[in-house]
Amino acid sequence: MHTGLKAKIRRGELVLGTWVTINSPDVVDALSDLPLDWVVIDLEHGPLDIGDLQNLVMPLRGGSVAPLARVPWNDHVWVKRVLDVGVVGVVAPWVNSREDAEALVRYSTYPPQGVRGVGPRRASRYGLKLREYVERFEREERVLVAQIETLEAVWRVEEIVSVEGIDVAFIGPLDLSFNLGIPLQLNHEKLREAVKKVLKACEKHDVAPGIFAPTPEEARARAEEGFRFIAINMDINALIEYYRRALEKLGRL
Repeated sequence: MHTGLKAKIRRGELVLGTWVTINSPDVVDALSDLPLDWVVIDLEHGPLDIGDLQNLVMPLRGGSVAPLARVPWNDHVWVKRVLDVGVVGVVAPWVNSREDAEALVRYSTYPPQGVRGVGPRRASRYGLKLREYVERFEREERVLVAQIETLEAVWRVEEIVSVEGIDVAFIGPLDLSFNLGIPLQLNHEKLREAVKKVLKACEKHDVAPGIFAPTPEEARARAEEGFRFIAINMDINALIEYYRRALEKLGRL
């Protein structure tokens, strides 16, 4: 699946996407008709498993929207499995050090440089395109996203983004606010300073800075700050927000 996402990131383009947590191919199928660059299917906090992931990525076959998966943990087995069912990128939570970032790259890379087992299944069209897949996937397609969501990760962000193979450093504002001791205070000075530090490190090492933006206005502001990989809300939040506003206007809230 050649979506061009990695090439866009390398060129420094703004790439927009969203988070999918609802276990329905209809959601992904509908999103595939929009000019999004990527979707992340969430296996960390969403109630999804590997079989669900395979069903959810099928509507994206041959399209321009790149499927990525957030794994429950930066774990060899999980990274291998999500790649084998055909995602082009992995979002890894809790990447706190150079060693964590190197592990993510190693888990996503075939030997001798890495430890990914060779059995790409759907990713190689069930073996029909095995040689083509293994020869170009890591170089031309694979996108690795390290989540920056702890104080330690902020302290060590420069060493994280200096690891070859890391394409995006993605800030999780909610987790980071808790780990900075300012839970849910998304406009706090501590969080703003942490964001600046991540942006500076990404610029220095030519890695795309990413962040979650719940509204179009915030997404635009984040792009102006320099973020290049922006999540514009997630499916369940967008659904609830629409109905909340509708019920407010109808006097129910």
